[in-house]
Amino acid sequence: LIPSHGEDIDKLLTISSNFPKPTRRPGQVLIKVQACALALGDIRVMKGHCDYYQHPRNGFPYIPGGDMSGVIEETDDNSRFKAGDRVLCMFELPRPLDGLAEYACANESLVERIPDTMSFVDAATLTSSALAAYNTAESFVNSGDRVLILGGSGGVGTLLIQMAKNKGASYIAATSTDESLLHSLGADFVINYRKQNFWDIAQFKKKPFDIIIDLGVGRYESWKKAKESGVLKPFKNGGKYVTISGDEPEMKIHGLWQTFTFMMSILPRVIWTRMWPSVPRYCYHMDALEVRDGVFKEIIDLVEDGKLRVVIDSRSSTGTSLDLDAVKKAFHIMNKRSGHGKVVIQVAS
Repeated sequence: LIPSHGEDIDKLLTISSNFPKPTRRPGQVLIKVQACALALGDIRVMKGHCDYYQHPRNGFPYIPGGDMSGVIEETDDNSRFKAGDRVLCMFELPRPLDGLAEYACANESLVERIPDTMSFVDAATLTSSALAAYNTAESFVNSGDRVLILGGSGGVGTLLIQMAKNKGASYIAATSTDESLLHSLGADFVINYRKQNFWDIAQFKKKPFDIIIDLGVGRYESWKKAKESGVLKPFKNGGKYVTISGDEPEMKIHGLWQTFTFMMSILPRVIWTRMWPSVPRYCYHMDALEVRDGVFKEIIDLVEDGKLRVVIDSRSSTGTSLDLDAVKKAFHIMNKRSGHGKVVIQVAS
Protein backbone atom coordinates (compact mmCIF):
# COMPACT_ATOMS: atom_id res chain seq x y z
CA LEU A 1 0.00 0.00 0.00
CA ILE A 2 0.97 3.63 -0.56
CA PRO A 3 -0.74 6.08 1.86
CA SER A 4 0.02 9.37 0.10
CA HIS A 5 2.05 10.98 -2.65
CA GLY A 6 5.73 11.27 -1.93
CA GLU A 7 9.26 10.34 -2.97
CA ASP A 8 10.59 8.40 0.03
CA ILE A 9 10.06 4.86 -1.23
CA ASP A 10 11.23 3.18 1.98
CA LYS A 11 8.75 5.12 4.12
CA LEU A 12 5.80 5.11 1.72
CA LEU A 13 5.56 1.41 0.87
CA THR A 14 3.84 -0.87 3.37
CA ILE A 15 2.16 -4.28 3.32
CA SER A 16 -1.31 -4.95 4.77
CA SER A 17 -2.70 -8.39 5.58
CA ASN A 18 -6.31 -7.27 5.99
CA PHE A 19 -7.02 -5.00 3.02
CA PRO A 20 -10.51 -5.72 1.61
CA LYS A 21 -10.75 -8.18 -1.27
CA PRO A 22 -11.84 -6.30 -4.42
CA THR A 23 -15.39 -6.65 -5.74
CA ARG A 24 -15.72 -7.44 -9.42
CA ARG A 25 -17.97 -5.33 -11.65
CA PRO A 26 -19.79 -6.65 -14.75
CA GLY A 27 -17.35 -6.96 -17.64
CA GLN A 28 -14.47 -7.64 -15.27
CA VAL A 29 -12.68 -10.77 -14.09
CA LEU A 30 -11.29 -11.45 -10.63
CA ILE A 31 -7.66 -12.57 -10.78
CA LYS A 32 -5.56 -14.26 -8.13
CA VAL A 33 -2.31 -12.45 -8.83
CA GLN A 34 0.92 -14.39 -9.24
CA ALA A 35 3.37 -11.77 -10.56
CA CYS A 36 3.45 -8.03 -11.19
CA ALA A 37 5.77 -6.09 -13.52
CA LEU A 38 6.51 -2.46 -12.72
CA ALA A 39 6.41 0.45 -15.18
CA LEU A 40 7.51 4.07 -14.98
CA GLY A 41 3.86 4.98 -14.46
CA ASP A 42 4.08 3.35 -11.02
CA ILE A 43 6.68 5.94 -10.03
CA ARG A 44 4.67 8.84 -11.46
CA VAL A 45 1.54 7.79 -9.55
CA MET A 46 3.51 7.40 -6.32
CA LYS A 47 5.19 10.80 -6.62
CA GLY A 48 2.05 12.57 -7.77
CA HIS A 49 3.94 14.36 -10.53
CA CYS A 50 1.07 13.84 -12.97
CA ASP A 51 -1.80 13.74 -10.50
CA TYR A 52 -4.06 15.68 -12.86
CA TYR A 53 -4.67 12.45 -14.78
CA GLN A 54 -2.67 9.73 -13.01
CA HIS A 55 -4.15 10.04 -9.53
CA PRO A 56 -5.19 6.93 -7.56
CA ARG A 57 -8.72 6.14 -8.76
CA ASN A 58 -10.20 5.57 -5.31
CA GLY A 59 -7.95 7.81 -3.27
CA PHE A 60 -5.50 6.76 -0.56
CA PRO A 61 -4.22 4.35 0.44
CA TYR A 62 -3.88 2.68 -2.94
CA ILE A 63 -2.35 -0.53 -4.26
CA PRO A 64 0.49 0.11 -6.75
CA GLY A 65 1.43 -2.01 -9.74
CA GLY A 66 -0.79 -2.71 -12.71
CA ASP A 67 0.84 -5.11 -15.20
CA MET A 68 0.21 -8.58 -13.83
CA SER A 69 -0.38 -12.26 -14.42
CA GLY A 70 -2.36 -14.82 -12.48
CA VAL A 71 -5.27 -17.23 -12.41
CA ILE A 72 -8.89 -16.22 -12.95
CA GLU A 73 -11.15 -16.93 -10.00
CA GLU A 74 -14.43 -15.36 -11.09
CA THR A 75 -16.05 -14.13 -14.31
CA ASP A 76 -19.38 -13.12 -15.81
CA ASP A 77 -21.57 -16.01 -16.96
CA ASN A 78 -21.11 -15.04 -20.61
CA SER A 79 -17.37 -14.30 -20.34
CA ARG A 80 -14.83 -15.64 -22.83
CA PHE A 81 -12.80 -16.65 -19.78
CA LYS A 82 -13.46 -19.23 -17.09
CA ALA A 83 -12.22 -19.88 -13.57
CA GLY A 84 -8.79 -21.49 -13.64
CA ASP A 85 -7.58 -19.76 -16.81
CA ARG A 86 -3.97 -18.60 -16.65
CA VAL A 87 -3.83 -14.99 -17.88
CA LEU A 88 -1.86 -11.80 -18.21
CA CYS A 89 -3.41 -8.38 -17.73
CA MET A 90 -2.44 -4.79 -18.50
CA PHE A 91 -3.49 -1.92 -16.26
CA GLU A 92 -6.40 0.32 -17.17
CA LEU A 93 -5.21 3.63 -18.59
CA PRO A 94 -4.14 6.18 -17.58
CA ARG A 95 -2.54 4.81 -14.42
CA PRO A 96 -1.23 1.44 -13.14
CA LEU A 97 -3.06 0.32 -9.99
CA ASP A 98 -4.04 -2.73 -7.92
CA GLY A 99 -1.52 -5.31 -9.18
CA LEU A 100 0.62 -5.79 -6.07
CA ALA A 101 -2.05 -7.64 -4.15
CA GLU A 102 -3.39 -11.15 -3.64
CA TYR A 103 -6.44 -10.38 -5.81
CA ALA A 104 -7.19 -7.83 -8.50
CA CYS A 105 -10.12 -7.03 -10.79
CA ALA A 106 -9.54 -6.24 -14.45
CA ASN A 107 -11.58 -5.37 -17.52
CA GLU A 108 -11.82 -8.35 -19.87
CA SER A 109 -10.52 -6.28 -22.78
CA LEU A 110 -7.15 -5.99 -21.03
CA VAL A 111 -6.81 -9.71 -20.28
CA GLU A 112 -5.42 -12.55 -22.39
CA ARG A 113 -4.82 -16.26 -21.80
CA ILE A 114 -1.25 -17.49 -21.58
CA PRO A 115 -0.02 -20.96 -22.51
CA ASP A 116 0.72 -23.53 -19.83
CA THR A 117 4.38 -23.46 -20.84
CA MET A 118 4.76 -19.78 -20.00
CA SER A 119 5.74 -18.73 -16.48
CA PHE A 120 3.70 -16.12 -14.65
CA VAL A 121 6.83 -14.00 -14.25
CA ASP A 122 7.45 -13.96 -17.99
CA ALA A 123 3.77 -13.32 -18.71
CA ALA A 124 3.66 -10.22 -16.50
CA THR A 125 6.31 -8.60 -18.71
CA LEU A 126 4.23 -8.98 -21.89
CA THR A 127 1.79 -6.22 -21.03
CA SER A 128 2.26 -2.43 -21.29
CA SER A 129 5.95 -2.42 -22.27
CA ALA A 130 5.46 -5.16 -24.83
CA LEU A 131 2.41 -3.36 -26.19
CA ALA A 132 4.30 -0.07 -26.53
CA ALA A 133 7.15 -1.83 -28.33
CA TYR A 134 4.80 -3.77 -30.61
CA ASN A 135 2.67 -0.77 -31.57
CA THR A 136 5.75 1.35 -32.21
CA ALA A 137 7.37 -1.26 -34.45
CA GLU A 138 4.12 -1.89 -36.33
CA SER A 139 3.43 1.82 -36.85
CA PHE A 140 6.86 3.14 -37.77
CA VAL A 141 9.43 0.46 -38.69
CA ASN A 142 9.59 -0.69 -42.31
CA SER A 143 11.54 -3.46 -43.98
CA GLY A 144 15.08 -2.33 -44.75
CA ASP A 145 15.07 0.57 -42.26
CA ARG A 146 18.16 1.63 -40.37
CA VAL A 147 16.90 2.15 -36.81
CA LEU A 148 18.39 3.85 -33.74
CA ILE A 149 16.71 3.18 -30.39
CA LEU A 150 17.44 5.57 -27.51
CA GLY A 151 17.02 3.54 -24.32
CA GLY A 152 17.71 0.06 -25.64
CA SER A 153 18.09 -1.86 -22.39
CA GLY A 154 14.86 -0.86 -20.62
CA GLY A 155 11.62 -2.78 -20.49
CA VAL A 156 10.40 -1.38 -23.81
CA GLY A 157 13.79 -1.18 -25.51
CA THR A 158 14.77 -4.81 -25.05
CA LEU A 159 11.53 -5.86 -26.73
CA LEU A 160 11.57 -3.17 -29.42
CA ILE A 161 15.00 -4.23 -30.68
CA GLN A 162 13.62 -7.70 -31.37
CA MET A 163 10.34 -6.46 -32.82
CA ALA A 164 12.12 -4.05 -35.16
CA LYS A 165 14.22 -6.97 -36.34
CA ASN A 166 11.04 -8.97 -36.88
CA LYS A 167 9.70 -6.11 -39.04
CA GLY A 168 12.74 -6.40 -41.29
CA ALA A 169 14.98 -3.57 -40.05
CA SER A 170 18.31 -3.93 -41.85
CA TYR A 171 20.42 -2.31 -39.12
CA ILE A 172 19.68 -1.56 -35.47
CA ALA A 173 21.76 0.61 -33.16
CA ALA A 174 20.78 1.34 -29.58
CA THR A 175 22.04 3.25 -26.55
CA SER A 176 22.89 1.26 -23.43
CA THR A 177 25.68 0.40 -21.01
CA ASP A 178 24.94 -3.33 -21.45
CA GLU A 179 26.52 -4.09 -24.81
CA SER A 180 26.40 -7.88 -24.53
CA LEU A 181 22.69 -7.93 -23.70
CA LEU A 182 21.72 -5.77 -26.65
CA HIS A 183 23.88 -7.70 -29.10
CA SER A 184 22.20 -10.90 -27.90
CA LEU A 185 18.82 -9.36 -28.76
CA GLY A 186 19.84 -8.47 -32.30
CA ALA A 187 21.38 -4.99 -32.08
CA ASP A 188 24.12 -4.43 -34.64
CA PHE A 189 25.76 -1.52 -32.81
CA VAL A 190 25.57 -0.48 -29.15
CA ILE A 191 26.37 3.08 -28.07
CA ASN A 192 27.54 3.51 -24.49
CA TYR A 193 25.90 6.87 -23.84
CA ARG A 194 28.26 7.53 -20.94
CA LYS A 195 31.22 7.51 -23.31
CA GLN A 196 29.91 8.88 -26.62
CA ASN A 197 27.02 10.74 -28.17
CA PHE A 198 25.15 9.13 -31.04
CA TRP A 199 25.19 12.38 -33.01
CA ASP A 200 29.01 12.46 -33.01
CA ILE A 201 29.54 9.03 -34.59
CA ALA A 202 31.01 9.46 -38.08
CA GLN A 203 29.59 6.27 -39.58
CA PHE A 204 26.05 7.40 -38.74
CA LYS A 205 26.60 10.70 -40.53
CA LYS A 206 27.93 8.84 -43.56
CA LYS A 207 24.98 6.45 -43.56
CA PRO A 208 22.13 8.10 -41.62
CA PHE A 209 19.18 6.41 -39.97
CA ASP A 210 15.69 6.14 -41.39
CA ILE A 211 14.18 6.36 -37.93
CA ILE A 212 15.25 7.26 -34.40
CA ILE A 213 12.95 6.03 -31.62
CA ASP A 214 13.30 7.89 -28.32
CA LEU A 215 11.97 5.78 -25.45
CA GLY A 216 11.83 8.58 -22.92
CA VAL A 217 15.55 9.18 -22.44
CA GLY A 218 16.55 11.69 -25.11
CA ARG A 219 14.76 14.91 -24.21
CA TYR A 220 14.84 17.92 -26.55
CA GLU A 221 18.61 17.85 -27.02
CA SER A 222 18.50 14.46 -28.75
CA TRP A 223 15.92 15.65 -31.27
CA LYS A 224 17.89 18.86 -31.89
CA LYS A 225 21.19 17.00 -32.36
CA ALA A 226 19.60 14.35 -34.58
CA LYS A 227 18.14 17.08 -36.76
CA GLU A 228 21.31 19.15 -37.00
CA SER A 229 24.07 16.51 -37.12
CA GLY A 230 22.94 14.59 -40.18
CA VAL A 231 22.66 11.19 -38.46
CA LEU A 232 18.93 11.08 -39.33
CA LYS A 233 17.58 11.41 -42.86
CA PRO A 234 15.37 14.39 -43.68
CA PHE A 235 11.64 13.83 -44.11
CA LYS A 236 11.92 14.03 -47.91
CA ASN A 237 14.02 10.85 -47.70
CA GLY A 238 11.74 9.20 -45.15
CA GLY A 239 13.51 10.28 -41.95
CA LYS A 240 11.42 10.17 -38.74
CA TYR A 241 12.13 10.95 -35.09
CA VAL A 242 9.59 9.10 -32.94
CA THR A 243 9.10 9.78 -29.24
CA ILE A 244 6.75 8.25 -26.69
CA SER A 245 7.35 10.88 -24.00
CA GLY A 246 8.11 14.23 -25.61
CA ASP A 247 10.83 16.52 -24.29
CA GLU A 248 10.40 15.75 -20.60
CA PRO A 249 10.27 12.07 -19.57
CA GLU A 250 9.72 13.13 -15.93
CA MET A 251 7.01 15.67 -16.71
CA LYS A 252 4.89 17.29 -14.02
CA ILE A 253 1.24 17.91 -14.81
CA HIS A 254 -1.00 19.12 -11.99
CA GLY A 255 -3.68 20.93 -13.96
CA LEU A 256 -5.18 21.88 -17.29
CA TRP A 257 -2.68 24.67 -17.97
CA GLN A 258 0.31 22.35 -17.55
CA THR A 259 -1.40 19.84 -19.83
CA PHE A 260 -1.81 22.56 -22.43
CA THR A 261 1.80 23.77 -22.17
CA PHE A 262 3.10 20.19 -22.42
CA MET A 263 1.11 19.55 -25.58
CA MET A 264 2.07 22.91 -27.07
CA SER A 265 5.75 22.06 -26.59
CA ILE A 266 5.21 19.12 -28.96
CA LEU A 267 2.35 19.75 -31.39
CA PRO A 268 3.86 22.73 -33.26
CA ARG A 269 6.96 20.61 -33.95
CA VAL A 270 4.80 17.74 -35.17
CA ILE A 271 3.07 20.13 -37.58
CA TRP A 272 5.98 22.15 -38.94
CA THR A 273 8.20 19.12 -39.57
CA ARG A 274 5.46 17.72 -41.81
CA MET A 275 5.61 20.94 -43.85
CA TRP A 276 9.40 21.23 -44.02
CA PRO A 277 10.81 18.26 -46.01
CA SER A 278 14.47 19.14 -45.44
CA VAL A 279 14.31 18.15 -41.74
CA PRO A 280 13.26 14.83 -40.20
CA ARG A 281 9.60 14.38 -39.39
CA TYR A 282 8.88 14.58 -35.65
CA CYS A 283 6.31 12.04 -34.42
CA TYR A 284 4.74 11.87 -30.95
CA HIS A 285 3.41 8.33 -30.60
CA MET A 286 0.29 8.92 -28.52
CA ASP A 287 -1.16 5.51 -29.41
CA ALA A 288 1.70 3.42 -28.04
CA LEU A 289 -0.61 1.81 -25.47
CA GLU A 290 -3.63 1.38 -27.72
CA VAL A 291 -5.21 -2.03 -27.05
CA ARG A 292 -6.98 -3.63 -29.99
CA ASP A 293 -8.62 -7.04 -30.08
CA GLY A 294 -6.11 -9.87 -30.17
CA VAL A 295 -2.96 -7.76 -29.77
CA PHE A 296 -1.74 -9.54 -26.65
CA LYS A 297 -2.31 -12.91 -28.34
CA GLU A 298 -0.09 -11.72 -31.20
CA ILE A 299 2.65 -10.77 -28.72
CA ILE A 300 2.35 -14.11 -26.90
CA ASP A 301 2.59 -15.93 -30.24
CA LEU A 302 5.90 -14.16 -30.96
CA VAL A 303 7.30 -15.63 -27.74
CA GLU A 304 5.87 -19.07 -28.51
CA ASP A 305 7.36 -18.97 -32.02
CA GLY A 306 10.81 -18.07 -30.71
CA LYS A 307 10.74 -14.57 -32.26
CA LEU A 308 10.65 -12.66 -28.96
CA ARG A 309 12.66 -13.23 -25.80
CA VAL A 310 11.55 -11.87 -22.46
CA VAL A 311 14.29 -9.99 -20.60
CA ILE A 312 13.93 -9.71 -16.83
CA ASP A 313 16.20 -7.55 -14.72
CA SER A 314 18.42 -9.85 -12.67
CA ARG A 315 17.59 -7.91 -9.50
CA SER A 316 13.88 -8.73 -9.79
CA SER A 317 12.16 -10.63 -6.99
CA THR A 318 11.14 -13.79 -8.85
CA GLY A 319 11.95 -16.59 -6.45
CA THR A 320 9.81 -15.84 -3.42
CA SER A 321 6.32 -14.70 -2.55
CA LEU A 322 5.50 -11.03 -1.93
CA ASP A 323 8.15 -9.41 0.26
CA LEU A 324 8.21 -5.76 1.30
CA ASP A 325 11.98 -5.35 0.97
CA ALA A 326 11.83 -6.82 -2.54
CA VAL A 327 9.04 -4.42 -3.48
CA LYS A 328 11.05 -1.44 -2.21
CA LYS A 329 14.11 -2.63 -4.12
CA ALA A 330 12.07 -2.91 -7.31
CA PHE A 331 10.69 0.60 -6.89
CA HIS A 332 14.19 1.98 -6.35
CA ILE A 333 15.33 0.39 -9.62
CA MET A 334 12.42 1.94 -11.48
CA ASN A 335 12.93 5.32 -9.81
CA LYS A 336 16.56 5.38 -10.97
CA ARG A 337 15.51 4.20 -14.45
CA SER A 338 18.32 1.65 -14.23
CA GLY A 339 16.47 -1.54 -15.13
CA HIS A 340 17.92 -3.84 -17.78
CA GLY A 341 14.77 -5.51 -19.04
CA LYS A 342 11.56 -5.63 -17.01
CA VAL A 343 11.49 -5.38 -13.22
CA VAL A 344 9.14 -8.06 -11.88
CA ILE A 345 7.84 -8.89 -8.43
CA GLN A 346 6.56 -12.37 -7.67
CA VAL A 347 3.38 -11.98 -5.63
CA ALA A 348 2.61 -15.64 -4.94
CA SER A 349 4.69 -18.81 -5.24
